[in-house]
Amino acid sequence: MLTILLVDAELELIPKEMWDDHSIIKLAKQRKKPVREIILDSNYMHTAIDRYYNGGSRRMGRPDIIYNFLQVCMESILNKKGELRIYIHTKGDKIISFNPEIKLPKSYNRFIGLIEDLYKKKEIKSEGKTLMKMSDGTFQDLLSFAVTGNLSVLSPTGNPTLVSNLFVGHSEQTVIIGGFSEGDYSSDVYNSAKAYRIFDEELTIWTTAMEIIAQYERDNKIVQ
Repeated sequence: MLTILLVDAELELIPKEMWDDHSIIKLAKQRKKPVREIILDSNYMHTAIDRYYNGGSRRMGRPDIIYNFLQVCMESILNKKGELRIYIHTKGDKIISFNPEIKLPKSYNRFIGLIEDLYKKKEIKSEGKTLMKMSDGTFQDLLSFAVTGNLSVLSPTGNPTLVSNLFVGHSEQTVIIGGFSEGDYSSDVYNSAKAYRIFDEELTIWTTAMEIIAQYERDNKIVQ
């Protein structure tokens, strides 16, 4: 089993400080939703974000990278074989768990709607099955129940290693990836496990996920 923990993910509802912003109110009217129920998205709100958080749009409000990450993971052979578990820890200390059988929307806008429903309902169900669940929890809370086997942290500042060496000697693996577009972890991940980098340049989180999933599949003969 491979478990991926996406930590400090930049996924949140629009902060209260921004609720009265004219552009945010206009967007909420277009979407016919209360401002407090809308996901912060710098793709559409970068100017508003920077009005309240100087330079914040470079990192805040990045559901798009979460969307790309989840599409790669959920469509992988490893997940289809039932050998992948995904947990997301947000910078606001929410923990999201996923049923491996979930079929995520291919449309980005529908994905955003699904995440907004999750924030509102805390659980997404279909035909009696829980597909997504959100609870309050810190990074340390996540570690207490989600880690299986060997634990590694992936970071551009970690020790260099080949991805082929990452899983040597361990069939049960847990890997921590940062859920943000730039900068470093805000949670204390480096005291939890050794940190590695698998490439000389900083990679997107979905590329990192793709590389480690593909390597795990090969190492465990899931693909030939």
